[in-house]
Amino acid sequence: MELFYGRMSGNSARSLFGLHEAGVAFTPRLLDTRGGENRAQAYLAVNPMGKIPALVDGDFRLWESNAINWYVAEKHPQAGLLPATIEGRAAVQRWLFFQAAHVSPACGAVFRSTHRGMQEFWKMQADEKAAEAGRKDLGRWLPVLEGALAGREWLEGAFSLADVAYAPHLWLLRDGGFDLGRWPAVRAWLDRMYARPAWRRTADAVFAG
Repeated sequence: MELFYGRMSGNSARSLFGLHEAGVAFTPRLLDTRGGENRAQAYLAVNPMGKIPALVDGDFRLWESNAINWYVAEKHPQAGLLPATIEGRAAVQRWLFFQAAHVSPACGAVFRSTHRGMQEFWKMQADEKAAEAGRKDLGRWLPVLEGALAGREWLEGAFSLADVAYAPHLWLLRDGGFDLGRWPAVRAWLDRMYARPAWRRTADAVFAG
């Protein structure tokens, strides 16, 4: 099993986090995205969009970080990253859609204007109008997470892919100076998540330096 990933990539971090949490053997393949390695023909045969991450498992090719994590969790059920019941799995999937459609786009709009490391790596300019729209959206989406986390450590009771999905972009949001003080349950949840050894390995590989 090989994972192609890039630095300063929240989506790459999501799949690395999932693989590390699953405890499975895999070969990390770091691509030089700034040098265009992800647009080379060899990689386009893995992911025709030229985006990261992508997984190769024998003859199987898979892209989209949440799909990669779901595949790994299904293939390695002993990792316990998905609930056993159909209801539990549907609830986890709901959180993945919510992350991809709402929370991550809002986070990205903010941290692209606030996170110095992202700006320097990707040569981005701050867009305060977009950042303000992202902050407004987060004012709607973060209370949903806050409510779900009331009285529990993880979104679906036990740690699962539902939690893994949110780690990278909320990391970049917080690391860029966003104040989570209004959402103490979210802040405590992230503290627990970022203390996990699998996340520390992931952050060192993707965001350090």
